[in-house]
Amino acid sequence: MVVLDVRRDTPDPSPEDDAAGHAVYLSIKDARFAPVVFWTALPENVLQEQMAPLVTVVTKDDTDKLPEAIRNAVASRAAITISGIEQHVTNVLRKHMWTELAPNWAEYTEAADSASIAQVLLSRLSRVLEEDSEQNLTADPTHRYIYPPASSRRAPGDLLRASDGTWWVILTPACDFAQNKFEFALLARAGELASNPRYQKWAEAKSNGAWKELEKNVLKATQGRFHYLPSFRDIPDLVLDLENVQAANAQALDSMTRVASLVSPFAEGLLVQHSQYRGRIGVPDLDSERVKERLSAG
Repeated sequence: MVVLDVRRDTPDPSPEDDAAGHAVYLSIKDARFAPVVFWTALPENVLQEQMAPLVTVVTKDDTDKLPEAIRNAVASRAAITISGIEQHVTNVLRKHMWTELAPNWAEYTEAADSASIAQVLLSRLSRVLEEDSEQNLTADPTHRYIYPPASSRRAPGDLLRASDGTWWVILTPACDFAQNKFEFALLARAGELASNPRYQKWAEAKSNGAWKELEKNVLKATQGRFHYLPSFRDIPDLVLDLENVQAANAQALDSMTRVASLVSPFAEGLLVQHSQYRGRIGVPDLDSERVKERLSAG
């Protein structure tokens, strides 16, 4: 937790002194995360940085508001959360080094370089963090999306916005993007929930029956034609239509904005749903009455 004044008081002031506190803030951002409260007589110099409660601007005339700003920053638990994650990462790497790599160093380093050791540690860390994430996964939209996307590589489950404002989701498996040699990617159109007929039916009637139908076939659907994506940040409530798909080349993909990515297992679940929907086979219905007659006669 850092409290900063913007102006630096010196016997021989210079123009740089009016921005000294802001320069310290930028240095903090480059070094680590920490909540900051600007307590200043020059609020106009740093108002653009305000992101309450993590970065707050309090004027010298409002000294009584300073304790509240500090309490709100502490109550956010942002610094504690970051510190906990950093300690967890350190513990995972330390334990694996002492219990696995160090006792078997010769085997791990035979015909290998430091980059290979780094990959071993990163793979271990990735798996542990993935397991932690799965255990704490909820239905909250913040747990469904990586926003903004963390990788420059396209991936299944990437949510794209075209220049005309339409939304699309990538259905092409990750392996096709691995070498960046794909010719076409498969995209599913995502329309706003308000345009879905089942939603419109419920919105008009507000009946329990219409809601259950919307919930079963759209909002909670893991099979069939539709897949719901909840609203988050600038993403509206969307419904993927797995019947409305198209192939797009690399140039078309590059013209679209990657807004977010679905996390695991939501991305994999979408691919499975699409595969099952496109691969379904219609078969004649069983004549259950004939079976009933035969079993009754037997």
